[in-house]
Amino acid sequence: MNRQPIIPHPAFVRARDALVRALDTDQRGQIIFVIGLSGSGKSEIRYEAMQAFAGALDQWPDGQMPAIALRAAPTDRSRFSPKEFMTRFYLELHEPDLRWLTGRNVINDPDLVHRRADARLSDAFWIDMRRRTTEHQLRTYVERMIPARGVRGVFVEEAASLTYTHTSKDPENHMVNYMCLAEEIGITLVLFGVPRAAKLWEGNAEILRRSRFVYVERYRLKNAEDCVNFERLAVSLAQRFTFSRRNLLRRNFDLAYVSSAGVCGELKSYLLRADDLRASDGAESITLVHLEGAVQPEAVLKTLHADAVEFDVLRTPANSSTIKRILK
Repeated sequence: MNRQPIIPHPAFVRARDALVRALDTDQRGQIIFVIGLSGSGKSEIRYEAMQAFAGALDQWPDGQMPAIALRAAPTDRSRFSPKEFMTRFYLELHEPDLRWLTGRNVINDPDLVHRRADARLSDAFWIDMRRRTTEHQLRTYVERMIPARGVRGVFVEEAASLTYTHTSKDPENHMVNYMCLAEEIGITLVLFGVPRAAKLWEGNAEILRRSRFVYVERYRLKNAEDCVNFERLAVSLAQRFTFSRRNLLRRNFDLAYVSSAGVCGELKSYLLRADDLRASDGAESITLVHLEGAVQPEAVLKTLHADAVEFDVLRTPANSSTIKRILK
């Protein structure tokens, strides 16, 4: 079943185009961080950027593929496991899953590819591979296979998982390790994550020098252009639902904004909650009662907006007073 088409709203288009532009480089070992809040569209951006980067399948040389996608996950007692990550790396080289070539609008679940990878890793062959192979051996396999496969870009989702380390480990160490890997085999490493991923580069000049940053922006109430774009996005999403009054959502943008912090995915979720309430009531259209009932509890809203502030701090350049203080 097809999903609704992706709405190419300004924040999405700017981030997607910025990533495609950053990928168009001859720099070996480049790192690109794509940072956005949960629900900002990072998965959709990955699909479109990978397709633009890789080109048409029928143009690939036999046995080669320009890009692979994998996920970093905290699988070792809720901590990141470098060996498990290398196993996923090797899996995508050994048994590539090319579903990312499919249009994102026909994939209902962006995590489907990763769940299929989880299922494949539960196969006896891969269980035995993990048991008898060291992380170093897996890395050696990866280093050999990437050039043989013609891989130029590795796209990693949930990069913030690299920050969930055991007490004795520093997230920077993981990042330096993968930075060196990217340089050694000449690939571009693209890491998608939430603001927590900043722990991977903050305070490390070596990583920063090799990195480019793409931010998937949210819409902010204090910015007039953002307000206009958020309103247009809300109106576009509202066309998929039936409201009791044509201007009902427009007249209650405060509810939509507080429930989304200006993030497209959060806004979609809010409208779906309102529509679920409508269906539960047996009503034909969404009313103000449903919009009000779809607002999350205070604790959830506080977390959502605290995350938004964290993103804004990460996104905001140092001001003139900070620069003067540093230069003293």
